[in-house]
Amino acid sequence: MSEKYPTTDQTMTADGTSAPRRRRRKLLAITSGGIVLGIGAAVTLAAWTDREAAKGDFASGSFALESSLDGANFTDTSGAGDALVLTFDDMAENLSPTDTASSVYAIRLDRSSTYSASVSGAVEATGSAADNLSYSVQRVSDISGGTPVGGALVSAEPVTSTNVHEDMFSVSSLGDVVFLKVTVKADSDLGQGESADVTWNLTGTSVDSL
Repeated sequence: MSEKYPTTDQTMTADGTSAPRRRRRKLLAITSGGIVLGIGAAVTLAAWTDREAAKGDFASGSFALESSLDGANFTDTSGAGDALVLTFDDMAENLSPTDTASSVYAIRLDRSSTYSASVSGAVEATGSAADNLSYSVQRVSDISGGTPVGGALVSAEPVTSTNVHEDMFSVSSLGDVVFLKVTVKADSDLGQGESADVTWNLTGTSVDSL
């Protein structure tokens, strides 16, 4: 019996398969890989996006103090030259050593205010009599200077003092009116024919929303 040998297109490989069959397997493998990649590209989708938004509207409040000589008619005296002119008793224009003179005025929040106030106070004075005058501040119950309310806010301090009295009093609501009695006293060294201009400055700081 004669031996059979593979033909040229059926050359056997080391693993016993013919070369054409091996090439077909490689081709199929490559083709399959291409199909897989093709399917992967076909199902890739664009990403979706969405957005949620929130906003708020903002506005500032308002805050101011105003004062009054009679407890009924109030005005803003914060501008230069607008100081309330206190009405002291007659003694204020004719002081002699150790005399005193007093005046009462009222403080409240401006009607448009939306915040309560903490009020600080200071004094400034000019004139030849300034070195011989002292003052005190007392909170009272009404414009007539009736019953004292609490202790003295300022007690026997020179009108030339540079002290700032923090948080002297508070104005807690639009209905809150504070009456202040200011008393000026001349010392024993007050000379004849002397005079002084004294200004009490109150500074309100907003505290709580009304």
